[in-house]
Amino acid sequence: MEILPPLSSGQRVLRNAETYVAKIGGENAADLRSNTAIVARRAAEGKKQIIAVSALRSSSERFDHYAHGNVVDHDSTGRMKHGFNTTSHLIELAKRLQAGDRKSAHDILERIRTFTKEIVAAQVQDDPMPDAPEACRGLHAAIDRILDVFLQRIDACDGNKIAQLGADWILKDTRECVSITGVGEALAQAIYATYFTLKNLPAHAVDTGGIGERVFGSKPENIIANERQTALAIETVRRAMQNRIARLLPAHSVLIAGGYLPILGSQRGYSDKTGALLAQAAKDAGEWVAYLVEKQYPIMSADPKHVGRDRATVIHDMTFALAMEAFGNTRGADGGAIHPQALSMLAEDDIDTLVFNPAEDPALNRITHIRRFDPQSNGIEIVAARKMPVALEMRSTKMFGQAGFLSTVTAWFAERGISIDQVTTSEVTVSFTFTNGDLKPQETEEFQTFLQEHFGPDRTLALSIIRDKTLLYCLGNNMKQSGPALSAVLALHNVDADIRLISQGFNELVMTFAVDSDKALPALKRLHEVCIERKGNP
Repeated sequence: MEILPPLSSGQRVLRNAETYVAKIGGENAADLRSNTAIVARRAAEGKKQIIAVSALRSSSERFDHYAHGNVVDHDSTGRMKHGFNTTSHLIELAKRLQAGDRKSAHDILERIRTFTKEIVAAQVQDDPMPDAPEACRGLHAAIDRILDVFLQRIDACDGNKIAQLGADWILKDTRECVSITGVGEALAQAIYATYFTLKNLPAHAVDTGGIGERVFGSKPENIIANERQTALAIETVRRAMQNRIARLLPAHSVLIAGGYLPILGSQRGYSDKTGALLAQAAKDAGEWVAYLVEKQYPIMSADPKHVGRDRATVIHDMTFALAMEAFGNTRGADGGAIHPQALSMLAEDDIDTLVFNPAEDPALNRITHIRRFDPQSNGIEIVAARKMPVALEMRSTKMFGQAGFLSTVTAWFAERGISIDQVTTSEVTVSFTFTNGDLKPQETEEFQTFLQEHFGPDRTLALSIIRDKTLLYCLGNNMKQSGPALSAVLALHNVDADIRLISQGFNELVMTFAVDSDKALPALKRLHEVCIERKGNP
C-alpha cells in the first residue's frame, strides 16, 4: 500500500476552506476562458467563491494602435509598455475632462470601448461556444451599457466637478461621488457576469451602489486627508460589504465584485485591497476564508527566470511579516505577489493566504501559505534584486551636533512625494537610496540649495549622485546569527561584486546590499547557490 506524504498546511487550507476569495488582476483579467474554467471547477467541488475583478488590460503589441498618445506606461526598468491599459486611459480621460477638453475625453472613451470589445471577442472566438456571434453581441451589449451610462454622466458635468482623490479620480455627481477610475472595474464585473451566464455558470454580481455616497459625503477630499477619517470610512465599507455578502452567499455560491471600492480606490494597489477587504467581510459573515493569490509561480527562493526553475525552491510557509518585506514596493524587495497594505489587512484578521498557480495540480504541493506561526531560524531563504535608479550621499564636517538634521532633510523629500528606501549615516555622511523613480536634475539642484540655506554656509558640503546600482535583498526568518551575513558577503566577493551599501539595522528579516548593476545577476545567482542551495564554500 502506497503511503502518501502528509498534506502541507497550504494543501489543507485549499481542501478545507469553505469560501475562496480571489482577485483576478493584471493581464490575467482578460483571460475570460481560463478564469471561468477555474471558477466552474471550484464550484463543482462545492466551494463558495467571491471574485474581485480588475480592469482589463493587455501588453500585446497588437493593441498599441488603440492607445492614446498621452497615455504611456513604463515598467520597473523604465521601458515603455506595449498594449493597452484601461485604468491609465480612464485617468487621462479624467484629466482631459478637468481641463475642459471634452473632445479628447470622448476619444479616449471610444478607444476603451473598441479595445474592450476586441479583446472580449477574441476570447469568445477561441472558446467553443454553440453560438459565438450571439455571445459576442451579448458581451458587447454589456460593455455598451456600462460605458453609455458613463458617457451620459461625463456629458452632464463640467471640469470643476472632476477631482483627484489620491490615486482615484471622481466625478462629483449631484447624487453621489462617482469614480472615473473605477469604471474599468465596473466594466470588468459586467463582462464576467455576462460571460459566466453564457457558460451556464450561476453567479451574482455584487452591487456596491450607495456605499460611495455613504462614505464620501459632500467633501470627499476631507476624508482622505485625515488618517482617522479614512480608517472610519474603510470600516464603513467593510461593514456594508459584510452585510451584502452575508445576504447573498446562502443563495449564490459565486459572487462577482469589481476590484474597486470607495476610499480604497484613493490608494495605490486598490484592487488588491478590495480583495483583502472582501476576505475580511466574508470572515466577518462567518465564513472560513482562504484568500487566493493566483500567480505563475508560488513564492520561490529566487525568481526562476534568474536562477533557473530547477534550482529555485518553493517557500511553503511564510509569515505575514516576511511577506511584507518580500512584496513591499516602497522599501521592500518588490516581489509583486500582493500589495503589502492588502497583506496587512489579511494579517489583521489572520486570513489564510495562498500563493500558487491555479492551473497546477495541488498535489504537486507548489503552494505558499502565508500565515501566523513561529518560524524556525533558517538563515537566508529568499534572494531578490531590484534596480535602484538613484542614490544620494551628503558629506560635510559640519554635521556634528546638528539636531533635527535628518528629520528636516526627509521632510523635504516627503513634501515632493519622493519615497526614500534606506538611510545610512556616519559622523560626516548621510546616504539615501531611492527605487521608486529618479530625481530630476532640477530637484537635485534645489536640494543642494536647500541644504545650504538650512545648514550652511558650508564650503565642505559635497552632494554625490549615485546611479546604475542594484539592490540585492536577502530575506529569511530570525537571522540573528553571524552566519547569514558572512555567507552573503563572501558570496558577493566570489563574483567580484563590490558592496556599495549594506543595510540591516536590528531587522532580523532582511539584509540589503547595493552593488553595481552589471554585477547584479551573477551576484544574485551566487547568493542563491551559497546561501540557499548551500553549494560551494563561500
